[in-house]
Amino acid sequence: MANRNQRHQVVKPKYLSDGEVRKEGGYNKTIYETLLFAYKPFLVRISACVALGIIGRGLLLANTNVIGYWVDSLVGKHSPLETHSSMQIITLLFVMAVCGFCMTLVFRVGFSRLSAQAISSFYDEVTLRTSRLPMGFFDNTPAGRIITRFSSDYGNVFRLFGGPLAEFLSIIFDLIMMTILITIANPIFLILVAFIAVLNFFVYKLNQEKLRKARRELSASRSPSIAHFAETTQGASTIRSFRRQESFTERFESLDRYFLSQKLFTTKQLISFSFQMNSMTAVLLLITGVASYFMIEKGWASVGSVGVAFTFISLSGNTVQMFFEWLTQFEEAMIGVERLDQYMRMDIEKGNHLPASAKFATGHPVYAAETEKYLSHRRLTEARSASVEVKNLSFRYREDLPWVLKNLNFEVKAGERLGIVGRTGSGKSSLIQALFHLYPIDQGQITINHHAPKINETDQGMDLNLYRQSMAFISQEPILFQGTLRFNLDIEGNHKDEALFEVLQKVGLLEWVQGQVQGLEMRIEERGKNLSLGERQLLCMARCLLQQSPIVIMDEATSSVDPQSEEILVRATEEFFADRTQIIIAHRLSTLAKCDRILWLQNGEIVEMGPTAEILPRFKKTELV
Repeated sequence: MANRNQRHQVVKPKYLSDGEVRKEGGYNKTIYETLLFAYKPFLVRISACVALGIIGRGLLLANTNVIGYWVDSLVGKHSPLETHSSMQIITLLFVMAVCGFCMTLVFRVGFSRLSAQAISSFYDEVTLRTSRLPMGFFDNTPAGRIITRFSSDYGNVFRLFGGPLAEFLSIIFDLIMMTILITIANPIFLILVAFIAVLNFFVYKLNQEKLRKARRELSASRSPSIAHFAETTQGASTIRSFRRQESFTERFESLDRYFLSQKLFTTKQLISFSFQMNSMTAVLLLITGVASYFMIEKGWASVGSVGVAFTFISLSGNTVQMFFEWLTQFEEAMIGVERLDQYMRMDIEKGNHLPASAKFATGHPVYAAETEKYLSHRRLTEARSASVEVKNLSFRYREDLPWVLKNLNFEVKAGERLGIVGRTGSGKSSLIQALFHLYPIDQGQITINHHAPKINETDQGMDLNLYRQSMAFISQEPILFQGTLRFNLDIEGNHKDEALFEVLQKVGLLEWVQGQVQGLEMRIEERGKNLSLGERQLLCMARCLLQQSPIVIMDEATSSVDPQSEEILVRATEEFFADRTQIIIAHRLSTLAKCDRILWLQNGEIVEMGPTAEILPRFKKTELV
């Protein structure tokens, strides 16, 4: 019984949002700059919509004043409308109502559409920059946290800025117009409006930090359960095989209970805030009723003006309450902006640039349009192959981690086929990561045709993306993207159908593609899960052929495929890529038999490097020991 009760206790998990940045106090000033970036292209049109909204709300609310003047004229009191007939006043009311409604409608629709476009551009900019963050960010940040930023947090932002913000502005318009119209009816009542506004503001400030903290914690508590759920679905077969369902379920329940408890706590805070605001409105109505009675008794106000003022004060009390309640929702959206803005302003990968289409001036390096166009038509070399030179290379994934590669020195000549061998953990895959400069290189240098990538502004070298384009990569786990078959083969969209069919013929997939109803337009699901492993790997081979990069890197490309697919992949190294520089890591040593040389790695260091006939037999002997 004790264990059962313990399982259902709500305890904040130790691993909750590990590394999540907790923000206290006010918002970062950068988020206001970010919102200005988003809305700046639409400011003129938004201003026009706002002007229509103010006038429209004024016309609708001013109907109450007109009715008040009408009442005064009917009871014999002096009124601006005493010379007008009832039909004329009714016509005036009708015209004001229709014009006010149309202007308000144009404001609501126009502003909502423009605001949605502005906030969508912010989302696009966050996505653009997040895709260029350093690899270390993705290694250290749980997937659930990233998903939460782009789903829940963005949902909170779009839920307000995408449309309801127009409602929030309408409330502000109402408050402005009510103040003006109450002043016209009887300025004395402004004292009551100011009094209740101060009381509501006091209640808002009293709850502001508590609500802000609760919402931030709620946003942070979403990601762990989502990350754990994603981990569970991706490894469902493994979890079931090792009968670990119970431990995964318990962990998810723990995370989910904490999220739900935080949501309940936040809801309680909001209910408490709303109750306090309602109490202020009730106080206002009581004071207004008593004050109105004495003002009529003393002759300080007419029945019509009191009716108008009382109506507006009643409305203003509710409107002030709605204003502050909406303000708390606005703060929730601002927390979403703050969390997305954090990703947008992170330092991107060193050596990388944002495209010229980037619209937000956040201080990140951006390609000039001319440079971007120039690089899109340029290649590192027009030759079919290129040399690779590694000098004094030491590599680690983070500064606090040990070295995985230690002082490597070797050269791969243009057109040479180099095989890399070594036991698990020897540094083979880490060498591939270093070749692509996916992580910062602390010591040493890697060059292609004696050109190093330009990582820092002071460096002399080639563009990092141009450097990477010179290498085509086929990994052990074939990488395919959700989209059409054509898109997965020809990512840049530069090749005609004939070229695609030619490479498909080479890898033995032409008949299979022609047998599909949609042909090149067939849909590839996420990670290519609607294809077999062999089909996925052969498609990656076809894509590699289309890239025509001078250097081809294969990392255990044949380790998990069937014998027929392996034969095609081995044939590719001998025929299709015969004129390219090849760097091959293979689990099956027979795949390396026709390499020109072998590089033997152990514990991140070079054991030997030499002709295949000499090195491969020595390595085989150590494998048998």
